[in-house]
Amino acid sequence: MHRNFVLCTVFTIAGSLAACSRGNGPEPATPRPERAAVSQDTAGAGGRGAGAPRPYARVITPEARTRVGLFKTHLVGDRLYCEIPKSELNKDMIVMSRPITATGGFGGGPGAGNRVVAWERDGHRIVLRGRSFEISADTAAAIYSAVAAQRTGPIIARFNIEAWGPDSASVIEVTRLFTTNVPEFAAVNTPTADRSFVESAVAFPDVVNVVYTQTGTQTPQASAAGRGPGGSGSQQRAQATTVRVHWSMLKLPEDPMRPRLHDRRIGLNSVTTIDYSRPEHRAEERRYVRRYRLEKRDPNAEISEPVKPIVFWIDPATPEWLVPWVKKGIEAWRPAYEGAGFRNAIEGRVAPANDPDFSMFDARYSVIYWRPSTTQNATGGQVVDPRTGEILKAEVNMYHNVMNLLRNWYFTQVGPLDPRARNLPLPDSLMGRLVEYVVTHEVGHAIGFPHNMKASAMYPADSIRSVEFLRRMGSHVATLMDYSRFNYVAQPEDNIPLDLLIPVVGPYDRFAIMWQNKPIPGARTPDDERPVLDQWARMQDSIPWLRFETSDATADPHALTEAVGDNDAVKSSTLGMRNLRRVSEMLIEATVRPGNDYSLLNELYGNMVSQWGRYNNHVAAIIGGAETFERYGTGPRFEPLAEERQREAMRYLAQNAFQVPDFIVREDILRRIEQEGITTRVRNAQAGVLNSLLSTQRLNRLVEYEVLADEGGTYTLAEMLADLRRAVWTELTAANVRVDVFRRNLQRAYLEAVDRQLNPPEADEDGPAQTSQQQPRYPSDVRPALRGELLEIDRLAAAALNRTNDAMTRLHLRDVRMEIEKILDR
Repeated sequence: MHRNFVLCTVFTIAGSLAACSRGNGPEPATPRPERAAVSQDTAGAGGRGAGAPRPYARVITPEARTRVGLFKTHLVGDRLYCEIPKSELNKDMIVMSRPITATGGFGGGPGAGNRVVAWERDGHRIVLRGRSFEISADTAAAIYSAVAAQRTGPIIARFNIEAWGPDSASVIEVTRLFTTNVPEFAAVNTPTADRSFVESAVAFPDVVNVVYTQTGTQTPQASAAGRGPGGSGSQQRAQATTVRVHWSMLKLPEDPMRPRLHDRRIGLNSVTTIDYSRPEHRAEERRYVRRYRLEKRDPNAEISEPVKPIVFWIDPATPEWLVPWVKKGIEAWRPAYEGAGFRNAIEGRVAPANDPDFSMFDARYSVIYWRPSTTQNATGGQVVDPRTGEILKAEVNMYHNVMNLLRNWYFTQVGPLDPRARNLPLPDSLMGRLVEYVVTHEVGHAIGFPHNMKASAMYPADSIRSVEFLRRMGSHVATLMDYSRFNYVAQPEDNIPLDLLIPVVGPYDRFAIMWQNKPIPGARTPDDERPVLDQWARMQDSIPWLRFETSDATADPHALTEAVGDNDAVKSSTLGMRNLRRVSEMLIEATVRPGNDYSLLNELYGNMVSQWGRYNNHVAAIIGGAETFERYGTGPRFEPLAEERQREAMRYLAQNAFQVPDFIVREDILRRIEQEGITTRVRNAQAGVLNSLLSTQRLNRLVEYEVLADEGGTYTLAEMLADLRRAVWTELTAANVRVDVFRRNLQRAYLEAVDRQLNPPEADEDGPAQTSQQQPRYPSDVRPALRGELLEIDRLAAAALNRTNDAMTRLHLRDVRMEIEKILDR
C-alpha cells in the first residue's frame, strides 16, 4: 500500500486544543479582540530593539491565559509569550508541524514536517537554533569539539528577553514564529500578519502545543498552454489561502534509549550518522534501527508487560462501523511482540473527541488518521529521536477511498474463490477485514518496517494452494509488508478457506520484531549486541522465509510488487490467468444493475486488463534476472537465473503476453463501456512488456552475465533477441502471411522500443560538452545485436510480402521495411 510513505496533504479536524487558560485548567472561550499586525523586527516581536527587560508584571499581565509545563506559556491578548527556564536552555527538542484544516487547495507549506531545535541564551536575547545529528563523535574523543561545532544548525529566530521570571527564566514573545514568514514554520508561502494569529497554547511536562492560523496567497498554476485568457501568457491572479496548524515541541529524552545497530539482512528503517570517533581508519557510517522504547516491567520474566505500551490512537473521524476493524489491525502485531518478550505491547484506543487538551497531532501520540479523501491509498511512517532511532510519534493515514482500491483488488484477484465477491458491493464484514489488513500493513511501516517484496517468493507456488501449508504458515506470503495482496494462485478446486486468502502477520514479521526488540542480557553498548544479532540474522541461511530483499538489487525476479508465488512466476501467472478468465465471466453479473450506469463495469474491466499486464511483467522479470540473498561474508549475493528458466519465461510471454487472450476482447463488455479503445488498451499493455524486455539495463545484464558464465551456461543476448523476434514476428514465416490489428500494433511497438535504444535523444546543444568521464553512447554489444535483429526482420518482411493476400498485411509489411530503414539510417 505504501509507496515512499509521505504524510498526506488532505487535512481534517482530527483533534483540537482549547485556548490557554490561567493555571492548568481550560477556561471558557472569550471573544477575541481585534488583532493588530505584529512587527517582524528581527530583534523582537514588539518592534523595539534590544533593551533592558521590563518588570514581569508589566509583560505577563493579569489577563494572561497561562499554562505550566515544559515551560510556561502565556497568551496575553494576541501575543504569545514563552517563559523558558535556564534548565531548558541548550536542550534538544523536536518540533512537529501538522496542518489541521486548509482552504484554497493548499497542499503543504514550506514549514510542514519535523526538525530538531534548541533554545540558546545570547545576552538579552534568546535564539532558536536548528540542530543536526548527521555527524557524531564520542564526547570523550578529541574530535568531539569540532564535530559539535558543525552540528549547530541555522538560526531560526532571535527574540528579546522581555522580562525575567522566577529562577531567572527568560520571558520572550514568540508570536511572530506563527504569524510571519519564518520559513521553518510557515504554513503558506507568503503569510500576512494581519490575517494570521495564535489560537491556543497548551503546555505539558515534556511538550508544548500551539494551534495557529496563517493566511497568505498562492498563485494557481498556469494552463497547459502556459497562456491566460488573452492568449499571451498573462499572469494568473493570486488567491488567498488559510491554513490552521498544530505545532508541537517535544523535549527529546534526557536519558536516550540505547540504540540497536542496523543490519541490511533485516528489513528495518534506520537513522544514520557519520561517526568520527570510531577506531576504523575512516569516518564510519553508523545506522540505528527505528523502534519504540520497550522495557520489561519484570526484567527477569521471559515475557513481560512493557513499562509503557505502544498506543495507537484511532481518529474519532473513523466511520463507526470500521473502528473495531482498525483496532484489530493495530493489535494484530501483539503475537509478534510476544516473540520479543513483551505481552500486550501494542494496543489501539479511540481518541477522545471532546477533550480540549488532547490532539491527534500532539508529538507524544501515535495515531491512525482517517482522511476524507478520494485518494485510493494509505501510508504509514514515524518521527524518531535522531540520536537513537527511538520512535516518538508514529502516523498512519487511512484515505477513505482505499476501500474502493481494496474492492477492485479483491474482486479481480480472488473473486472466483469467494462467493461474497460475486455481487457488489462487498458485504461490510468482508470490507472491514480488508481494511484491517491495510491498517496492519501501515502500522508495520509505523513501527519501523519497510517493504519486503522478496517474501512473496519464499514459498513454493504449489504450497500456497495447500490448505495444510497455509494453516501452518498463516497465509500465502511470509510477511504483511510485501505487496502480495490476495492469493490469486489458489484455484476454486483447492477449496481454500476464505480467511486464508488475505495476508496476516507472518513468520518474517515475527522474526524481524524479535530482532528489533528482544533484550540482549549483558550487552551495555550497541557493539556488545552485535554477536547475538548476527547469530539471529544467520537464521536466514536455513529458513528462506525469514529473508529480506537485497538493498542494492534491481533485477531480482523474486522481489516484485503485486506478486503472489513469484518463486515460480510462470506457474503462478498461469494460474492467475485462469482466475482472470473466470473474473471476466463474472463482470457483467456482478456490476450491471437496471438504473445504474456502466462506470463500475468499466472500472473493473480496466483492472482486469491491468492485472493481465502485471502477470506478464512478473514473468518478464525472469529474463536477465538474478536471484539475490543478502549475506555478511558467507557467500555470493547474486546468482543469475538458469538459462532454461529464462527460456521458459520467453515461451510464456509468446503465448500469453504477445497473443491477446480472448477474454480480454469481449464484445458484450466492450460495447457497454466504450465506443473505441480496445486496441489502445492492448497495445499499451503489450508495449509495457516489450519496453521492459528491451530496457538498457536488462540488455546489458545479459551481456555481462555471459562474460562470467561457463560456455553454454547462460541465456545470451543474441539468444534472447532471437527468441523475442520469433515471438513478436511469428507470422513472417507462415506459408500464408496475415497479421491482425493487435499483432500489427505489437510489431510497431517493438520497432519503437528498438529505435529508442539505437537512437537515444541527443544532448541539448547548450548542454555540457562531451568529456572523457561521460559514459560512451554505445557501451556494449547491444547496438550491433539490435541492428542485426532489424536486418533479419527486414529480410523476413521482404520475403513475406510474396506470401500474403491480405491488403492490410501488405501495407503493414511495407511500412515495417521503411521504418527499419529510417531507424538504421539515423
